Amino acid sequence: MKVLLVNHGRAGEWGGGDGVQIRETAKRLNQRGHEVTLVNSDRPEARGYDIVHLFNCRIQDSFEQQMASCKTAQVPVVVSPIWVSIGRALWGSRASVGILQQALESGDDSIQPLLQQLKQRTLAVQLADGSIVQSHGGSDNGQTAMPRLGELLHQSQGLLPNSWLELQAVRTDHHWTGSNFEIAHYGVDPQLFLDADPKPFQNQTGIQQPFVLQAGRIEPAKNQAMLCWALKDTNLPVVLIGGKQHWPSYADLCKSILGDRLTIMEHLPQDLLASAYAAAAVHVLPSWMETCGLVTLEAALSGTPVVGSTFGHELEYLQQDAWHADPADPSTIRDAVIQAWQAGRHNPRSCRLKRRILEQFNWEQTTDATESIYKKVLNGTA
Repeated sequence: MKVLLVNHGRAGEWGGGDGVQIRETAKRLNQRGHEVTLVNSDRPEARGYDIVHLFNCRIQDSFEQQMASCKTAQVPVVVSPIWVSIGRALWGSRASVGILQQALESGDDSIQPLLQQLKQRTLAVQLADGSIVQSHGGSDNGQTAMPRLGELLHQSQGLLPNSWLELQAVRTDHHWTGSNFEIAHYGVDPQLFLDADPKPFQNQTGIQQPFVLQAGRIEPAKNQAMLCWALKDTNLPVVLIGGKQHWPSYADLCKSILGDRLTIMEHLPQDLLASAYAAAAVHVLPSWMETCGLVTLEAALSGTPVVGSTFGHELEYLQQDAWHADPADPSTIRDAVIQAWQAGRHNPRSCRLKRRILEQFNWEQTTDATESIYKKVLNGTA
């Protein structure tokens, strides 16, 4: 089978879990004898392929151009949406940044009413264009901002969501009514991450003491500033791995909150990232938008206790074998981090999660689901 895997044109500079997923999918499809090409392009040349597989529909202009190219080439399309409900993520990330900036300017007491409204999902946020975004209890779906996404998804021949919760979000937010799908959970490579060695990271960085880690792009959607705010009255050191280049002012906000207790690093090679997970006492991702943070699964496989977000779809992966925090509530973030820290690396929750990742969340099973949907499409059983 000749397959074209396509991520959006900006994927190369952004990085992220979708980039890992597309590379691992290409690698394993090639190992199974398929002829696979991988590109980051908004206008892929699709002629001559049996099937085109598009990743990440959240950038609507890119996705629309990709679908148009496939339609012109008359090649069937499978989509990995990597979808989360954009509206509430936009609301939460913008609101939290504004609140924390005000705290630095006017003091902690000035933001207590705003934090309460944030926790209760009643805070209205004005965007730069003057429009007002409200959470309405977290029911925003972003359909107003992406009115054509549902129509475009219906033009595909099949979907590959990363979880049942993601499929539910696509159906709810974009009224997708199709029946041709497979669930392709994220995978983790045990050769890289299972019981990784902390020493390479410790030796290279000089960081010998335990710390709280968050890996991922430093940006409001990942909510690092709220993590820093939640931990500012503790003595816990924090390391952010992800670099400042995407949002320098946001990284500066994090530094202003936590000062010298915060270390910011650029993206690390995979082997050194695995070592960083192993060196950390806790990995925490209190994000406003995650299908499931791949970094959370990688950290868990290294044996590190993890804290996930109650937003997004991580609960399907982590279940009760991790700690969970509301990204809108710094007190729940602080409590979850402290509980995970105190539980230590060999606690029962983390051991159960590590076993389940090995059994259920690996790239071979992801590739099985991928091949299955391709065959359904090409055999006309979609």
